[in-house]
Amino acid sequence: MHLKPIPNTDSHQRNHARTNSLMLTAISVTVIDVVINPSLIGITTLTISTLGMSAIFFRRELEGFFKIIAKFSHSYKITLSVLILWSAFLLLEALESPVHAQFFQSAETWMTGQFTGAEEAITLSFNVLRGLFILYLGISLVRVIQAARQDEDWQNLARTPMIILIAVTMGDILANLIIGGGG
Repeated sequence: MHLKPIPNTDSHQRNHARTNSLMLTAISVTVIDVVINPSLIGITTLTISTLGMSAIFFRRELEGFFKIIAKFSHSYKITLSVLILWSAFLLLEALESPVHAQFFQSAETWMTGQFTGAEEAITLSFNVLRGLFILYLGISLVRVIQAARQDEDWQNLARTPMIILIAVTMGDILANLIIGGGG
């Protein structure tokens, strides 16, 4: 049984146009997000999505580039996932900046501005909370990986840390709404 190629119909072209408009909308929303809340994650997401969309729009023009990547991959026995990880590492290396705390940074700044003289205690308190949060997520991640390796139900173990991560993120967003971005 021979499979015939799908003819290029009007519905196929409409779906292609809808996909393009959806991608343009996603890029536009990401640009607005980066303008309102500039962050390394937002800029990285914008860069990767713009490169991906460009590759989709200009796939015929980039066909030679893709052939070079495929030839390089075959000759050195490098998988696509390794190339993607290496590219992501190089992108993050190029965009690296000094590390700053993310969770509750504005709340800490606001509190140190409001309660002068207690800066050290406030900073210590927030750093202890961040440290406990990181330790909890690390321990939970190890437990989830162990359960997955032993073919146990790892999804139930992963549910609680994800709920806590979402709750802390929502708490940080609500704190920023209440204090107005740090003072």
